[in-house]
Amino acid sequence: MRSTNPPIVEVKEVKKLYPVRRDFFGRARELLKALGGVSLKIYPAETVGVIGESGCGKSTLGKVILDLEKPTEGEVLFKGKSLKELKGKEYKEYRRSVQAVFQNPSNSLNPRMRIWEIVTEGLKVNYGLKRDELLAKARELIKTVNLSESSLFKYPHQLSGGQKQRVAIARAVALEPELIVADEPTSALDVSVQAQIVNLFLDLQERLNLSYLFISHSLPVVEAVSDRVVVMYRGFIVEEGSTMELFTETAHPYTKLLISSVPGVKEEFRAIEEEGEVKEGCPFYPRCPYRRKECLEFNMELLPLSKTHKVACLLFS
Repeated sequence: MRSTNPPIVEVKEVKKLYPVRRDFFGRARELLKALGGVSLKIYPAETVGVIGESGCGKSTLGKVILDLEKPTEGEVLFKGKSLKELKGKEYKEYRRSVQAVFQNPSNSLNPRMRIWEIVTEGLKVNYGLKRDELLAKARELIKTVNLSESSLFKYPHQLSGGQKQRVAIARAVALEPELIVADEPTSALDVSVQAQIVNLFLDLQERLNLSYLFISHSLPVVEAVSDRVVVMYRGFIVEEGSTMELFTETAHPYTKLLISSVPGVKEEFRAIEEEGEVKEGCPFYPRCPYRRKECLEFNMELLPLSKTHKVACLLFS
């Protein structure tokens, strides 16, 4: 649950634009808005789930927090200090403290390295440990993620998808991070294996006091693992709240649409299916049955419904 301590990571009004069309001289003529001004705090030992359809900016948010992408505007703070200001030892501490688990372990694991080398690569780079020390640490890490010691000298292609994702998780926890950005960590796995990986994430959080930014398309998975959930649509956070509030007291029309699309959930909301998009105001405007002209001037400010529940919608102003 949310700690009374300061946040580990804070995202402040981050915008990220990508050039999608350039002129003859290489200058951007058209920009894609991946993030439109996102603010978010992640506290110690809590899981923040991020949901939304493909292209809403979930993965871009994760990459910005990991410093794999630089914000066009705004900033990311690590323990109160902007990443732009971190140098030397401070930046190394940030890199150790914020780790990642990606969607497809087959793409994130080096096929030429054995498993023990993969899970201890960060230890070798950061601490210069010798082979015997690395092997000893690899045995501990493999045990932590419930893999047999026999897998240490195998290569990734010799493991199943679930086993490879366990290796990726072991690599992420090797440096004793405070925050793990998990970007669709179960979507490439069989349903039966997904449950095992989710349980592993929960177990590691309890044992290691980890925080997660858990990005997923799967609402049931996010509901199971998260303390707090943010809903994104076209680069904006449209709703944020505790898991219980968001799934039982759903406020934003888009969140209602998203939840009603889950099999087995009674459909109580039907969006207007219109093509096109708006350049200003609420990006959900073309699909919203409650839209009005004022929505085209709305700045997507999150309005409080309670101490923990916020929504970016004029219906609640």
